Amino acid sequence: MTHDRRPSTRALRALAARARRAAAGGRDAGASALEWAIIAAVVVVAASVIGGVVFNVVKTKGADLAECAGVAVGEACAGGVAPVGTGS
Repeated sequence: MTHDRRPSTRALRALAARARRAAAGGRDAGASALEWAIIAAVVVVAASVIGGVVFNVVKTKGADLAECAGVAVGEACAGGVAPVGTGS
């Protein structure tokens, strides 16, 4: 499954354009806009990393459940799930 990164890119482009417009109006405003653009970029990267980690965890657990779905109750599963009632 591929992740669509276009909305993030559009947001960063809009922030960069805003930074350029603000820089034309004054040095302080440009610096502030640039800081916001950098903060937004860091947030986008962090959200992408966290989303990737969550996706992989869900995918792995889903595969374990699918693998163990046909195993009888009380029997060991190859997915690492302990049998019910074994205390472990």
